[in-house]
Amino acid sequence: MELGNPETHTCGVMGVAVDGMNQILVTAGLDGEIRFWGFKKHQKIDTLQTENYISGIVLHRESSMLAVALDNFQIFVVDLDTRRMVRKFQSHSNKVTGMSFSPDARWLISSAMDCTVRSWDLPSGRLVDCFSVEMAVTSLSMSPTADFLVTSHVDSVGVYTWYNKTLLSHVSLAPLPDDYQPQEVEMPDTRFTGGDDNQNAEDDTVLDDVDDYASPEQLSSELVTLSLLPNSRWHNLLNLDVIKMRNKPKEPPKVPKAAPFFLPTIPGLQPKFAVPENTEETDKKKSGPDLSRFISLGELGRRLDEGKENQSALGYLKELGPSAVDNEIRCLGPDAGGSVTTMCQFLHLISHVLDTKKDFEVANAYLGLFLKIHGDTISSHPELVEVLREVKGKLNQTWTSIQDLFTLNLTLLTHLRTAKI
Repeated sequence: MELGNPETHTCGVMGVAVDGMNQILVTAGLDGEIRFWGFKKHQKIDTLQTENYISGIVLHRESSMLAVALDNFQIFVVDLDTRRMVRKFQSHSNKVTGMSFSPDARWLISSAMDCTVRSWDLPSGRLVDCFSVEMAVTSLSMSPTADFLVTSHVDSVGVYTWYNKTLLSHVSLAPLPDDYQPQEVEMPDTRFTGGDDNQNAEDDTVLDDVDDYASPEQLSSELVTLSLLPNSRWHNLLNLDVIKMRNKPKEPPKVPKAAPFFLPTIPGLQPKFAVPENTEETDKKKSGPDLSRFISLGELGRRLDEGKENQSALGYLKELGPSAVDNEIRCLGPDAGGSVTTMCQFLHLISHVLDTKKDFEVANAYLGLFLKIHGDTISSHPELVEVLREVKGKLNQTWTSIQDLFTLNLTLLTHLRTAKI
């Protein structure tokens, strides 16, 4: 549009907008005339004359809806496809200062110098919400997700954020009557006083005196707390036999042949080599009772028999690797140096850990390995079965509370994922 072209506006242009396909350019003149131009060919397509002067326009590109604010405090909505007025809103009593469409083009939110913010329902063409503020709104904009409305105000350097209540609960959007009187909403103060500065200085001093926060070992006794051990220390305890079988060498290690200068000699005037003993006799001596492995109670069993604190025995187990834990638990059985009493004490240790609700996954792993190794022994001793039933009751009670929390969270996530907002 060049100067001197008879098709151009003869007054000031109050707004310019381009549709989402870059096909139509819309210009609004101060004289109330709206002109539609071919964006590529630079030719006027159509014109639309309003009843009064235009103060501003806002275009919603996805729906091709154009909101036009007039100097007589009215708002028109123009369909860009048909280039006709489809809605007319008149409720403000002063100059319109801002307009914004909701992302789905269902609402048009407007503000004016009468200190009100009004929400218009486009399908019904009625006013559905209105509130007033202390300072008039100079500009507003709605977020792309329709959850926030941001406003700026006269004589204020602050930017105010308003939340959409319809996303949190059911809100009636019935049309408001024509004589509806909006309620004034209190706005937070953005000005600072000397008292505020002194208070902030005192808060900073208090914060400096406070030591760094250290997380407690357990936040609450009602919560189930896990240990900080890596998974490799307890996750594969029940599969140690499979891992050992998989890592077992195919052939036993071979003893290297002794070098000639290492051959044993018989002391004397003349050096003589010692004749090696018979291999069969040597094997018999090695397999004799004198060289048999001495089976004794492990460190865990000794701690349990000495009546030391449960935390001491559990802390000792947590320091061991998977193979050492397996060996210590095997030594609790009567066939490996332990006793039925020691096994009962181990079950009492697991029961105490379940009562404290600490180290939950480690206690379950140790208990599972204990049942796998000593299952036959437990079934043949009633006192072990009785203690095991007590441990089972505490374990079921703890797991039921965890499962209820899982079910609650999964239900809430499913609702949020499937709910239509």
